[in-house]
Amino acid sequence: MQIGMRGRFAGAVVVASLLGLLAGCDDKKKPETPAAESGTEEDAGLPVNAGRLGAALASAATVGGPAPTANAAAGQGPPENGIFAPGAAEAALPKSTPFKIEMLGEGSEPRVSLAPKHDAKAEQKSSVILSLRMGGGQGLPALDFGLSFKADKPKKDAAPAEAPSGTAMRAKLTSVVPASMSPGGLPKELVDAFSNLKGSEIHYQLAANNAVSELSIELSKGAEQGLRPILDSLAEVIGLLTPALPDKPVGVGAMWMVTDRFVWPGAKIPVLRYRVFKIEKIEPNGAVSFSVDTRQYAEEALAKLPDGATERPTTLDGFESSGKGSLVWSPTGFAPSQGEIRQKLGAQFLPPNAPPGSTQRAVLQSELIGRFQVPGAPATP
Repeated sequence: MQIGMRGRFAGAVVVASLLGLLAGCDDKKKPETPAAESGTEEDAGLPVNAGRLGAALASAATVGGPAPTANAAAGQGPPENGIFAPGAAEAALPKSTPFKIEMLGEGSEPRVSLAPKHDAKAEQKSSVILSLRMGGGQGLPALDFGLSFKADKPKKDAAPAEAPSGTAMRAKLTSVVPASMSPGGLPKELVDAFSNLKGSEIHYQLAANNAVSELSIELSKGAEQGLRPILDSLAEVIGLLTPALPDKPVGVGAMWMVTDRFVWPGAKIPVLRYRVFKIEKIEPNGAVSFSVDTRQYAEEALAKLPDGATERPTTLDGFESSGKGSLVWSPTGFAPSQGEIRQKLGAQFLPPNAPPGSTQRAVLQSELIGRFQVPGAPATP
């Protein structure tokens, strides 16, 4: 079956954004490790080894050595080029371990338990504004997703699990509309293609301590496959802004670091992700305001670039990703009631089919901006 004009147009927007990195290779000089463009006046980028977060990351990434006075050049601390040496990522977090939580401070008194109190029969409705910006002025228009979060009902014919891994969750798209319109509006074909994402679902596991794992995407029947990266980015926002919680009472000022894995969908780069959550405020009703700082490091020097229906493996030799965000979490909520994350990424590749010894490098830069808000609230840029 041939893909219609509408699908080709909408899919081309996504694919062009992801493949824009292949343009502008420099034959003369290998550039330094890239830093992602912000595209905004607010700078979400942070130094790799800044402050307490940097010290915590150095400690976490050090294999068999003291911390946190690590030296990346000596094989300790976060990798200087953003890419773990072979075996180092596995040593930092074994693949058999979905995540780990390390306390950095318990905060001030009074301290409270942050244990979730989910009702398996409840439904949480939310709105997420998503924007993806790429280098070279490319990107996607901001989209407003209506979402319904529910615990997934087990299938009648499903085999019983060996051990409970948490609550199976489903975030279903109830609407998809442009959050902001360019002068003259977006082409109808593109608006219709985005609208056809309605009914798509994001599935994941929500552990007893609120940690997210096993994210997967199920496109609706009418959606074009070329728009899958949009849902991948939406799933990334859900994962970034859902706080995994410590098992001990904490107070205002408490900090902890969550380490887990994620595959960046733009170039199929597996990363080790570090998120440091800090409690800014605890309300009498149990709602908690957090700030969050993130870093991501590539597990290996391999990327897979999309090429139509196939993928082209290529060598990754520079990677940098950081972000900042905030959120409001309630013990009864499946997802944040409010929140925002700005996650930047810069990656440097050896272009596919480059001759041996080539100094050509292709650079990808992106900024993901996601915002949870109350349904019906005005979409702010």
